[in-house]
Amino acid sequence: MTDFLHRHAMARPEQEASERGMSDVLAPAEPRRATPTPLGNLQKFLPLPVMPHHAQWFEAGPVTFGVEARVLDNKQGEVGEKSASIHIFNADRSEEYVRFDCFQRFPHYHYILNAEQHNIAWGYDTEANGPMLPWALSTIRNRLPILLRRAGAVELAERLEREGFDTSVVDRIERAIADWEPALPGPEMLQETLDWYARWKRIHPQFNTET
Repeated sequence: MTDFLHRHAMARPEQEASERGMSDVLAPAEPRRATPTPLGNLQKFLPLPVMPHHAQWFEAGPVTFGVEARVLDNKQGEVGEKSASIHIFNADRSEEYVRFDCFQRFPHYHYILNAEQHNIAWGYDTEANGPMLPWALSTIRNRLPILLRRAGAVELAERLEREGFDTSVVDRIERAIADWEPALPGPEMLQETLDWYARWKRIHPQFNTET
């Protein structure tokens, strides 16, 4: 072992020059700073509004939660998925700020920017974080002011930080979803959802476009 180290310590000048040359070539390719990662996908439209008659409402002081049953279609136009969306509104439900779409195939969530009439959509990584619903409920319980501030609702976030909100609502939301999720209707509700989608698209043609 000593002979091995000694031989490398006594490298020939031409070998050292060759190694220095290789270092000079490789050095510029080494990144000097982290590569920025996109912070969500800005969509220049508002997401599909909640269907009020398919939602249960939970008042919690400064905020109100809507838990909506959702039925989505597949490529064949049939029922492809039954899932839940959790909507976070101000107390009188005049503005929505955050939405968790706890879908099985494409789980994601939205920050809703009411002033700009835009939203920022984030995909949810189930492999890294596990099922979305427990994560969403924990995030609501522990980080709601941060979410609201991210959506531009600064005054509401500050009020929650001062006053808090009724966190027992989170347990009630979880029970409500567990109760109705297995019994969600199928084709009839899907057709109603597609009609709701078409109606919103007529009002806001930019919905679900790239601009």
